[in-house]
Amino acid sequence: MKRIALRVCAALVVLVVLLTALPVSANEIRYEFPKDEGSDIMAPSAMMMYVGVKADSDVVLYEKQADIRYQPGGLMRVAMIGYAMKCIKDKRIDMDATHGTYTLEMFNQYVSGTGLHVAMMKFGETWTVRDLLTVCTIQTAADAAVALATAISGSVEAFVAGLNEFSKELGCTNSSFTNVTCLNDEGQYMSARDVMTFTRYAMDYPELRGMLELRQYTVTPVENGKKRSWPTGNDMLRASTPYYYTYATGGKTGGTLTETSLVTFGSKDGYEYMAVVMGAPRKNEKGELTGVAYADARRLIRWGLIGFTYEMLARKNEPVGRIPVRDCANRDSVPLVPAKEFFTVVANTVDITQLKRRIVYDNETLTAPVKVGDRVATLEIYLEDKLVGTVPLETGESADYHFLYAVWRRITAAVFSWWTLGILLVLAAAAVAYGILNVQYNKKRRKKH
Repeated sequence: MKRIALRVCAALVVLVVLLTALPVSANEIRYEFPKDEGSDIMAPSAMMMYVGVKADSDVVLYEKQADIRYQPGGLMRVAMIGYAMKCIKDKRIDMDATHGTYTLEMFNQYVSGTGLHVAMMKFGETWTVRDLLTVCTIQTAADAAVALATAISGSVEAFVAGLNEFSKELGCTNSSFTNVTCLNDEGQYMSARDVMTFTRYAMDYPELRGMLELRQYTVTPVENGKKRSWPTGNDMLRASTPYYYTYATGGKTGGTLTETSLVTFGSKDGYEYMAVVMGAPRKNEKGELTGVAYADARRLIRWGLIGFTYEMLARKNEPVGRIPVRDCANRDSVPLVPAKEFFTVVANTVDITQLKRRIVYDNETLTAPVKVGDRVATLEIYLEDKLVGTVPLETGESADYHFLYAVWRRITAAVFSWWTLGILLVLAAAAVAYGILNVQYNKKRRKKH
């Protein structure tokens, strides 16, 4: 028994650790893509999310087959740079003082014969970790990726193993990685939902957000190389391309020879939205570039910027209900008020006064003493059957304990309890039975007499 108890305790501890290690997931209020925007989203898989100040205020607003797995190509960089930055912070790596060197062995083992895009690093050329990370972010650059992974983890294999563990920690169940070069492989895949999770994680690092927003970057090698610059590979950020979008502020592209996948985020007037598009056809039947991925991403971001508004759905300290209180002389209930203000984005077509609100009580009745600010319930806000958000509720007034009321309540509770009523019923039944038996006995006695 002791062994079983110890195993159960250990399992509970592990469960608690895993739960606390997971990131806060976004709220979800899914809407249909509006018909007045013309045709529906053409890509087979897509998502759109409002990006809050913190991850717990994000709201997923649209999704379409978001868990289908695709070979991501260069889009795997959003996972790679997030894990790289985590390692840099955990190991306290100085990105400007720590260097990575590209070698002939790296070329032969990971790059040769792949046909992948490279940053044309020479054998023996050394860059700072910051330069390696930045070029990996704005370009697919297989040579820079290999040098970065080796500089951070000691080897490419160790980095990939760590990246897969990191993916599990984030809850990305439809992602797997076999390389860092962006070489397409059956064992390397991502879903739209996971791409959004990785990108949101990366955006929490100011350094990575800045890299994802770059239009161009210049590298100054530490040794054996010349200073040179690269533009971003994201056509939505480049004014010289037909896919440029004014309100796009950052992102990453990828895919295969036949499909384009991308993540982009855009902002206007303080609102920010992220769109992920996966598996969009790169060319049509005539062999012409379609630009479907860019068009879908643009339409999703535009819909977010013009179709939603940030609204206050719960005001701090504004009563939303009451809860009964026992053992108090001067009141029999206290008001429930939101512990904080609650804001979220809702579609402009929604009348927020018609949102449904439901109070979920920890206990249906409180017992004095009650203090102001006791957390005792939760306010749930619904749009039709969709949970918009939850707000903790606390008591807005105090209730003092009163001895006489408490004693009287216990006496009346005892008197009118089910046990008391049961005993009274038994006694009443016994009295009736006794009366009946006594009557019968007297009749017999009189008859005999």
